[in-house]
Amino acid sequence: MDLNVFRAEFSRAVNSGETMSFFCRCAVFYSGRAEAELEEGDRLVVVKADKSFLVHQPGGSNPVNYMKSDSVIELVESGTKQRKGVLIKSYNQKYKDYLDVLIFKVYSFCSFKLDDGRKLVLVGSERDMSDMIKENPSLISKDFTPLSREEHTKFGFIDVFGHDKKGNIVVVECKRYTAGFSAVQQLRRYVEKIIELKGLNKESVKGVVAAPDIAKNAEAMLRQWGFSFKRVNPPKRLEKFNKSQKSLGDY
Repeated sequence: MDLNVFRAEFSRAVNSGETMSFFCRCAVFYSGRAEAELEEGDRLVVVKADKSFLVHQPGGSNPVNYMKSDSVIELVESGTKQRKGVLIKSYNQKYKDYLDVLIFKVYSFCSFKLDDGRKLVLVGSERDMSDMIKENPSLISKDFTPLSREEHTKFGFIDVFGHDKKGNIVVVECKRYTAGFSAVQQLRRYVEKIIELKGLNKESVKGVVAAPDIAKNAEAMLRQWGFSFKRVNPPKRLEKFNKSQKSLGDY
């Protein structure tokens, strides 16, 4: 694609509030939270209608460099007589970030004014898990009685708070993915604070991590501290996968 044509199309798309993407040969220079330079290579660049700016390399899901929304974007002539180029300068006043993309070749360009005002509806969050456990306490144990979910305390939110038939307080920490060290440590902080604030003995406050799975080293730490693990899948988790699998009875 001719660079003059690209320059005109890019300017039109920015002024029209369109979202654009293009494949190009470029070098990238960033200054702000740190200093970074990416030497010349082939990349995918995405500029959204809100002026967020993303540079992707051929591999990986995350951009190698990006600018947040409401950035100022402008085109500047660049290059030499021997080699022409287009410099895209992006600046974000709020975050004091600067991103320069020096483009030498444009392989393809696409832009469109997109209409999407919808918000993502997340099903299977940790909040959904705590709701499910409160409605189905047997997921934790037969004698568990939940009293509240997302119990607000000075030291954070307890996902599910309740007691067992012996009158022991039970604190449940929910994780929608495999629980690790951080989940166990968080649970311990909650339990220790409750013991301290209520003046209880250690044996009268139980801790439970509820998650689809737990890392082996995290489970060892959990047992060492006297807590337990309950395998609980978030609502809708693996539903599509499970529906697509045949059981032995299907053959």
